[in-house]
Amino acid sequence: MDRHGPALAQVRDVLRRNRPFRVLVSCYLLVSTTTHLVLAGLPYYARHELDRPGFTTVLMAAFVAPALLTTPLWFRLSRTWGKQRCLLLCQGFFAAGALGLAAGKTAGLVVPVLCTLVLGVCFAGLQLFPFSMVPDTVRAADGDETGRTGAYTGVWTATEATGAAAGPYLYSAALALGGYAAARAGEEVTQSGGAHTAILLGFTLLPALLMAAALAVQSRYRLDAELTRARGV
Repeated sequence: MDRHGPALAQVRDVLRRNRPFRVLVSCYLLVSTTTHLVLAGLPYYARHELDRPGFTTVLMAAFVAPALLTTPLWFRLSRTWGKQRCLLLCQGFFAAGALGLAAGKTAGLVVPVLCTLVLGVCFAGLQLFPFSMVPDTVRAADGDETGRTGAYTGVWTATEATGAAAGPYLYSAALALGGYAAARAGEEVTQSGGAHTAILLGFTLLPALLMAAALAVQSRYRLDAELTRARGV
């Protein structure tokens, strides 16, 4: 007997019956894919587009530090604006920040750092709001869903893991399409024009398009507005 059968049946039932959760999961898959793609592409961008391999640390700090510092601010803002509106705002500015990175070294180093800071601020909200919306979808479901908490958790964990794997894979695919030539340790390889285009567009245009798709999916989420009306806010 397949011991995973009942668990898989619960997962299918949760996704089929709970539309707000299904929308949220679909959106978060795109968000997770996008953020992990950016993290995977950041060293390539710093090395080949900014010509500063050591600048990876600076950009990584610019991405991570705001996410740690602004989470409480996003939480407070969501109590006034609502989680959905704040999440859409994060998605929109993340896409804009990714496009801003396309300026590369031609705009100096200040612009890439500022754009990465924008991504970091948005990243905090992209992590906070979807997680905080999951309990809302469970409570709003028809019937008692407390016995299916494991199914909800399993779907969410699998979605995050899938995005973490898909993001780097998509960036690697973009590099491969552009003809990127990998180098051994200590070896310098001159990249073709197509490879440089792939490095840049894979790090800027591709995540912007993915996040725009996430925004389009998330805009179909209506539960937050319904809960706000129910509270009389």
